[in-house]
Amino acid sequence: MKIGMISLGCAKNLVDSEWILGMLKKDGHEIVGQIQEADALFINTCGFINDAKKESIQTILEAIQQKKESTYLIVIGCLAKRYKEELQQEIPEIDLIIGVDEYEQIGHLLNQLLHSKLSTTWDINDRVLTSYLPYAYLKIGEGCSNCCAYCAIPLIRGPYYSYPKENILKEAHHLIDMGIKELVIIAQDTTRYGKDLYTNYFLEDLLEEIAQINPNVYIRLLYLYPDRITDRLIQIFKKYDNIFPYFDIPIQHSSDVLLKAMNRTGNRKIYLDVIQKIKKEIPQAILRTTIIVGFPNETEQDFLDIQEFLKEIEFDHVGIFTYSDEENTKAYELKNKIPKRIANQRKKELLLLQQKISLKKNQNRINQTHLVLIEDYDGNNYYGSSYVYAPDDVDGKVIIKSKKKLFIGDEVLVKITKAYAYDIEGEAQV
Repeated sequence: MKIGMISLGCAKNLVDSEWILGMLKKDGHEIVGQIQEADALFINTCGFINDAKKESIQTILEAIQQKKESTYLIVIGCLAKRYKEELQQEIPEIDLIIGVDEYEQIGHLLNQLLHSKLSTTWDINDRVLTSYLPYAYLKIGEGCSNCCAYCAIPLIRGPYYSYPKENILKEAHHLIDMGIKELVIIAQDTTRYGKDLYTNYFLEDLLEEIAQINPNVYIRLLYLYPDRITDRLIQIFKKYDNIFPYFDIPIQHSSDVLLKAMNRTGNRKIYLDVIQKIKKEIPQAILRTTIIVGFPNETEQDFLDIQEFLKEIEFDHVGIFTYSDEENTKAYELKNKIPKRIANQRKKELLLLQQKISLKKNQNRINQTHLVLIEDYDGNNYYGSSYVYAPDDVDGKVIIKSKKKLFIGDEVLVKITKAYAYDIEGEAQV
């Protein structure tokens, strides 16, 4: 049977999709890239915030129109877990709905639908990468135990649990053997790794072991909870040349009043101290964060506070989101919701502020030479990522002019010649 997959949402969802495809391929099924070719089409959905839910629903409806009439439509992922009954009632064209907590049963569920014998488990070595890009995500844990007031992830994916170190290292070896040149380590909270398995946090030890597999393969770490960034973790970033000095630290806000209302551990001072420590120890460190504006009861003073915080820190990259009111979360019950108009205006103001900061930092990179991993080509320019920019357009990109033909996966030295708010441009030194 020919299997198609549409993967929506975050990188963690993408890894799940690749594992599922690997299991199906192992059972003799053919993986196809076109909806019209598939005998069974999987849509791995996101149900995190309203915009993501809308995208998932729209994708399902479009797939119903585009697929062959005989094609089975199988909806999986966060939306499937969170709204299973609603999907069954509102979109009867869906043949099977599988939540994130049912992946271990996927063989049995598909067997019932397709009347064919499938595996009941997957093996990390069976993972099918869904692109030919030179990087891959390495997921080290699932779920979340932080229980932030605005977030539905613990409701969808359950409490945090770490994958065994042996399994992670085995998958890292497997991905490197496949030719991957950058491993991007992810989880809902990477800094929580190991607490449930080893009675203490274990990220530092895991990171060292991954970095030692192959010194020519780069490591990037995402989703670092700010108050669990230890001195030892910072020193490991310094110790290994193949660990990018890239710190993704989602703070969400800087107002202590709002941080408490959000049920975030830590406070403004803790966040400021750890970031200043990183800057002192690793002057070339790249700093990324995410901010939520429009959280219930956010005052003008709170908004002024986050503006001043961004000016003081000067993050390289900032993702800015308006608060999304998610049912069954603690924040859903809060009063004094901020009107969308005001939240959107605050987002716009922060974006303009950060654009100026990012442009200034990018202008300072002119005449520097960066090692860039080539990811794309549009007929005129090449595009890639570097230690400054995470892959997959998370931050921005490096635009490369080259007189010599380059290939996806090439590592090229690029002299930076132009700067933009989100991107930098340069000449390949080949």
